[in-house]
Amino acid sequence: MFFEDYHPSIFFRTPQEHLEYQWRKNIQLPLVIPERHARVYVFLEWQEGRDDKELIQGMLYLKADVPFESSGNLSLVRIRAMWGLEKCVPIDPHRRVPFVAANQDYLSPLAVQVLSDKNGVLKLYEPKPSEATFSMREQRMHYVRKYQAETTWLYETAFRKLDAVFSSNMMVVIFVFLIVCMIEVLYIHQSGRLEVLYDAAKLAMV
Repeated sequence: MFFEDYHPSIFFRTPQEHLEYQWRKNIQLPLVIPERHARVYVFLEWQEGRDDKELIQGMLYLKADVPFESSGNLSLVRIRAMWGLEKCVPIDPHRRVPFVAANQDYLSPLAVQVLSDKNGVLKLYEPKPSEATFSMREQRMHYVRKYQAETTWLYETAFRKLDAVFSSNMMVVIFVFLIVCMIEVLYIHQSGRLEVLYDAAKLAMV
């Protein structure tokens, strides 16, 4: 599978990018968890003993319904690859402490069931990333922000030019319309004068 050899890279989106995308698209999960899936929340700023209600209310978490593997296990490698995480550790919902699994890459169905809260949500968090990963993310975000700024500038510039062209065209249309109206008025006025002269000529002939 593509995620088996995953490791953080400057070519992959960072967790923060995924979170911003989730906000921007207003991604919602179905009310009912699909069969053979685990509903997963990943907190990026969780600390041991911390109540996650504030993080949930602030939408400071990644979320998805992740399919179980054919073996029945839940792949933490898949979850790391989905969101560009260096590590992800389950949270014991009862004691609010990290759960140290025997296998750092997979959770058994029983472990998922035990670690899920009353709503069936398995909560994970990313521990503090290594200096190398942190530096790589900083570098990537620098390029991403620069690209976004340049794209926004190009869009706004193009929009202003189109608006100027549209405004110019509208002025031309209005000008032509006024000319047509003036011609129409002059024509009506001239027609009125001709009718008066015609009536006067008829009276003179009587």
